[in-house]
This record gives sequence, C-alpha cells and structure tokens, in this order.
Amino acid sequence: MLIIVYLVAVVIFMVPCQGKHEDCDIFPKNPVVEMGSDLLLTFAKSIGIPCLTYDPRKIIWKLNGKKIPEEHYSFTNSTGASVVIRNVSYPTGDVSCNFRVAGKDILIAVTDVKAGFPPEKPQNISCIQFYQKNVACSWDPGRNTFLETEFNITYMFGYDFSEILFYRTKQHTYQFEDGHLQLYAPLSVTVKAENALGEAVSDVLHVFGSDIVKLEPPEISLENPILRSSIRINWRRPKAPRHLSLNCEVQHQETGSNKWSVSAINMSRKKEESFDITNLKPFTNYTVSVRCIGDEMQIHWSDWSREITATSHGDVPSEKPDLWRQINAPDGEGNRIVQLLWKALQISTSNDGTFWFRVQCKSKSKPWQDLVFNTTSMKAALNLTKEAFEISVVAFNSFGDSPKAILVVPAVDDKALQQVKEVEAFSYKDLIWVKWKTPDVPVNAYVIDWCMDDETCEADWQYTNTTNVSLNAFCSVGAFDPCKRYNITVYALFDGKPGLPVTVQTYLKEAAPGPVSDVQAFNVQQTTATIKWREIPENERHGFITNYTIFYKDDKGLESYVTVNSSILEYLLDSLQPNTKYVVHVMASTKAGGTNSSETFFTTVRYSLYFIKYTSLAAGLGIIMIIILGISTCAVVKKYLLPEIPDPAHSSIGKMPLENIFTAKSKQDGENFVYNLLIVENISDLPLQRPSLISAESKLLTPVNPPRGPSQAQLSLDYYVSGDGYRKQMLTQKMLNRSLSNQPLLSVSSTELQSEPGSPSYSRNEESPMEDISEINVCEETPSVNAYLKNSVKARELVVRENKFNLCYEKGTTPEPSVMSNAKQNSAGQAYVTADMFSHKLSNACNPSAVMEQKENLK
Repeated sequence: MLIIVYLVAVVIFMVPCQGKHEDCDIFPKNPVVEMGSDLLLTFAKSIGIPCLTYDPRKIIWKLNGKKIPEEHYSFTNSTGASVVIRNVSYPTGDVSCNFRVAGKDILIAVTDVKAGFPPEKPQNISCIQFYQKNVACSWDPGRNTFLETEFNITYMFGYDFSEILFYRTKQHTYQFEDGHLQLYAPLSVTVKAENALGEAVSDVLHVFGSDIVKLEPPEISLENPILRSSIRINWRRPKAPRHLSLNCEVQHQETGSNKWSVSAINMSRKKEESFDITNLKPFTNYTVSVRCIGDEMQIHWSDWSREITATSHGDVPSEKPDLWRQINAPDGEGNRIVQLLWKALQISTSNDGTFWFRVQCKSKSKPWQDLVFNTTSMKAALNLTKEAFEISVVAFNSFGDSPKAILVVPAVDDKALQQVKEVEAFSYKDLIWVKWKTPDVPVNAYVIDWCMDDETCEADWQYTNTTNVSLNAFCSVGAFDPCKRYNITVYALFDGKPGLPVTVQTYLKEAAPGPVSDVQAFNVQQTTATIKWREIPENERHGFITNYTIFYKDDKGLESYVTVNSSILEYLLDSLQPNTKYVVHVMASTKAGGTNSSETFFTTVRYSLYFIKYTSLAAGLGIIMIIILGISTCAVVKKYLLPEIPDPAHSSIGKMPLENIFTAKSKQDGENFVYNLLIVENISDLPLQRPSLISAESKLLTPVNPPRGPSQAQLSLDYYVSGDGYRKQMLTQKMLNRSLSNQPLLSVSSTELQSEPGSPSYSRNEESPMEDISEINVCEETPSVNAYLKNSVKARELVVRENKFNLCYEKGTTPEPSVMSNAKQNSAGQAYVTADMFSHKLSNACNPSAVMEQKENLK
C-alpha cells in the first residue's frame, strides 16, 4: 500500500512540472568558495523565478548525504527555497535538494561544491643549468590551495631580454631546453600562480648564465697509499668550460658510521687529481666520495660521486687488546686452569691486516719460569699452580707491537681481595641493567662478564668506570635472548688485580614457565595425601619461579588450593574426606604468568592405617585367646573324661638291659621263696642242670624243681624268657609310641593292686627285695581286675579275666600249669611279658599242694 502511495505522489509531483516545462535547479551551479566562508544556495528556475508547482516548505537540503539543519532554510514569498551552509570546511562535496513524499526523499536537483584557498606568491625561484643539457627551474608554491592551480612561467634571456618564452605547468618545477640558453648572458624568470579564487605573481629572478651551471659528479678510483694509516684516491675532471677552474671536496667515514669528514682540494684546471686521506685507523674500511664546483661565482655543487670502500694502510696497532680471564676451581694441590680471553682490535683483518698475539705468563714467586707463546686465536688455556701470576697480551704485526694488556691472576689463598656491594641486575625497556656499590677501598675500574646459564655459552665482558651500566650496549657476541637466564659477575680492579667476584642472575624478558611434570600422590591415607612433583628444568623455566600452587578437587566439585614457595617440591594435603576421589594438578608461576601440569587422580582410604593395624592386632589376639581357651578346655575334658592309660610299651622295662633280673619274694609257711625272671638270647644258653619246659608260643620257660640243699635258707625259682621275643616287644614299643608313661612293665601301682585283697606287690628295683608275700592277703577269693593293657596298644582295651578267678585258689584246686591262658597276642604276633603272667605263677605258689610239691622236688 505504501509503495502505491509513493508512486502516485511521484507522478503527481512530476507531471505538473513537466507539463509547464519548468527548468528548476540549484543556483549557483557548482560553486567554488573559499574554505571557511558561508555559501547560499537557492532552488529555482534558471531565470531566477521560483518553481510554483510544489510546496517549497517540503524541500529537504542535504550536504554529502547528511541533512542540513532546518534552521538554515529560508523561503521567498512561499514559492522559493534557499539554504545557507555555514563555514564550508570540505574541499569537495555535493549539495542535494530533496522532496519528501510518503516518508521517502525524492532527489530533485544536486550540485557540486568546492572549497579552497587562493594561490600564494611563489617563493625561492631557483634555476640550474646542467652543462650542455638543459635548464631546470623550481620554486616554492606556498600552502596547499585544495584547488587546481596553474603556474605561468615567463622566461627572458639575452642582454636586451629580447628572447621571451611562456610556459604553463601544474607542477612547481620546469625544465627548459639547452638551446634556449646562453652561457654568458643574463637571465630573468617570473612565475604566476592562478586558480578559481585568484592569482599571485612572484618576484623576478635575475641571474647570469654561467652562475647557475652545475657540473656532473667526477669519476673516482683508488691508488696504493704511500703513508701509514692512509688511503689514496684519484678522480678525473668532469665536463666543464675549459677556462673554468674547479674546487673539489673529498668526504670519508668509517664504514658503518654516520659521521663524515670533509677535505677541500683546489683542482684548478687539471684533468686528474689525487689525494691522500691520512690519520686513519690501520687496516680499517672507509667509505669515500668526491664532488666539484667551479671557482667563478658558481652557486651549485655537483652531486657526490659514487661511494667506494677502501681499506686504510697498515700501521702499528695503536690500542691494546681487551683482555680478561675465567678461572676454574683448583684441585686438591691448588692447580687450576685459567681461560684467557681477549677481543679483536677494532680494525679490519683484510689484506695485510692480520695480527698475531704474544702471550706472556710470569710467576711472581718464580720469575725465571716465564711462559711465552704466539697465537692468532682470541683465547688460550693455561694450567697454573696456586701461586700468583701476571699475564700480558700484545697484538703485533709487521709494523710493530701494540700497547701491553696486563692482568693479574691472584694466588689461591689470597684473602686480601675485596668485592663490590649490593649488585643488582634487572630488565628495563628491553635492556639488561646492572648496578652496584663501590667497596671501601679505591678502585681503578670494574669488569662485568656475563654468559647464558648454559655449558655451551660463550662468555662476554666489558671494562667500565661507572657503577650503573646497560649490557646491551657492550654485547659483542650477540643480542640477549629473551626467556633465557644469564649469570652476571662483577669484579673490582685494584691496580690491575681483580677482587672477589659477585654473581647475580637475571632475564631480559620473562614468560610463563613450562609445565610441571611427574605429579604424583604418595602415602594416601584417610584424610591426608602427599603430592610430589619434579622441578622444572632451567631451560624451560623462562623466568624465576615465584611459587607453586596445588589445586585439588573432590568428586563433588569442591575445589581448594594451596600455594607454596619455589623451593618446595612436595606438600602434605590434609583435611581430606575419607573414601573420596580427588583430582589434583600443580601450577608453576613466574611474574609473567603460570602454567598448569597435567591432572592426576587419587582416592583416600576408608579406614586409616592405624585403625587397620589395631583392629588386626585385636582380632589376632582374640583368635589366640580362643585357641588357648580351646586347648585348655580340651585338656580339662580329656583329664576328667579320658584319663591317660599307661602303655606297657613305654614302661621302664624297655629301658633296662637284658641282664637285669626281676625278683619277687614271697614268704609261705616260714620259708622264703625267690622267683627270678631271666632273659636269655638262645634256648641253648639255659643251664644244663636245669632243664625247662619251653612254651612254643610265648617262649616262656617254666622251671622244673630246682636242686635243693640242706643249707639253703630260702627257695629260689627261676623263670626264663627268650630275648628275641623281648626285642620284638621293644620294636613294637618304638613303632607304636603309645604313651609317655614311664610305668615299669612288671610294676603295678599300689592303688590298683592293693584295692583288691590278696593282690601281690612288686618292685622294679632288683636290689630292693619285694615285700614278703606272706604279709599280703593273696588268698582272697574276691576277683581281681588287671589294670594293665593286655592286647595291642592301638586297641586301648582293659582286659579282665573272663572267669574272674582269684589270684589265690581255694584249697584243693589246682590251676592250669600253662601260663598261656592269660597271654594275648599283640599286633606283631608276640605275647606281652606282663606282671599278670608273672603273678599267675605266684598264684600257683599260693596253692599249698603246689608248694609242697615243689618242696618235695627240692628235696
């Protein structure tokens, strides 16, 4: 809808103007005004009659696309529109007239506006006549007019100024052809400047033709010098009138310098000229050039000739070498290596400028041991003892020696040396500065040496008389590297003898350090952990490490940090949470910034080490107490519920030799009976006068009636047992190891045997007679239980006589004569020889008939 309204308005506005053939525009058209003035513009017909087909109050004026404030608008009888532009300050611009229709600006007319200044009077007119070429004139046009300006040149020459030439140019120089000039005639030049705002005319220049001649630069060459420390040059006369005498100037400077030295030479009319430049540094490169001018009122010098480089002739070196030394640490005997260093002389080494150096080392305590040698190098190594030495270096060539440079190397034990105070090194405006305070005694000079903190660094040094210097001005081995550490040492010189050194370190420029490496967590406990990291290498620090910061964060995102100084490489973190995962990294910082290490992880333990130790100890003690209690309980239960049964296999009879005789005594009817148990190896060993009956199973020998004598006070009955059977019994004892009992095999405890009436008592001691059987009631009919183990020791069974017969039988009864009725077989098939078997015989002895029968036999 807005577009339609806009198009209709344009048609309504344009049709009336075209229908009436109105020619409306901005007047004046393309005006040029002086910069800073006001400009009045009007929109009307060319004849000045306002356009009547539009409302002038709807016109909008713009300057360079920006609306001019409406307070500068004006109207004439409501039919004409004007605008005033105040203080025009743009060199160029455009003013447009616009009509507002439906919110849009329609361009009706536009004009260009230029602003500038009228020309100034040209000044300093100068003309140069290039011999046999042309004439060039130039002038100063004055300030910039910002407008197009032309210069009209009036050129008149000849004695009557009859030759007049006119030239126009937009430049402030102009060249005339040589044919229009006369070398020996007057010349006048006038310049007029014109532009849209006005014109200006210069003063007239009056010159003579030959005065403005400018010669070409001469051609120069080198010749071999005759004098020491000199350069000889030669040049040819440039093109010039033959009668014109020339003056020339020779300038020279040391190559690389900005200071020129000029020498004047009157060449007159010669075709060639030569000149010696003297008092130069020997073997030094110099830059040389020449220019010339006529000596008859000429005002223009020729241009300088091309520059050539020449080397001054050799001479005796005029300056001594710059000498210094570096002393290594002495060994156990005081010997040390001294590195001598000196700088090249400030001269060129080209042509014959090669210098040799003579080094002389003199011991102050042994002057006859001088060391002298020559070298072309700039350094030398000397192996010196602990004494003081004086070292001198002289530069020499074919012309002679330079002054001597002397240096004193003090003795190892020299304690009288002093040092400077409060040495500081710092960076300021990309320069390294060093300052210090003087010692308490007078000082001749100071020496500063510096070197990058690196094994491959080449040391540099400088002598100075001040206490505040910038090292960059003295650096001869190269510029200082940023982010590299330098060791700077200051010495005071006392009559050529260096004092004690003072060394400091600094950086030209610091940066953030390299990352910290090898960050690890050690000794992680319940609430503590030790964080350890590796020190940053010196070549990666890029500055002085100010501190380390340890950042650690738990699995809940709570982060903490601790800052420590640069000397600490491990730190104990405390107040941690048990059983928690932590992530930690370390940041190293310099004054220029910090750099983080890679992250590492650790998890605190649930329980502390002391808790685990004490808990384990308590549990171990508890288990030990339970075991002890169990063992004690078992022992008590066994004692009362499972009493120990004596093992015949471990009885004392097993330890007795075969020769032992077991004897039992019994007293019956006033007679003594002795029963002897004899152990024999073979049956053939039995006494022949005492034949016995041998039992095939038990190999127990039962005696027959022994011989009897009238004088015998007691009766003796002998019983024999085979040694083979006895040893098998001992072997079984060793194999079974049934009991720890030491109960004698043929002994019965008194409590067990005497608990039954009539039980006999036995003694294991052969020498002690047994109790008299007559004193014991052995003839009781009460059954007796044998308390000894009768079968195998593995069976642990108490054997009781099944028939429960008494040890003593009733009168009139006779027991079985065989003793095998009560013998049981062991596991080896061998019967035990027990007290029961022996008591069975005793029981038979209790029978009166048996006793009487034996008495009869004895008789």
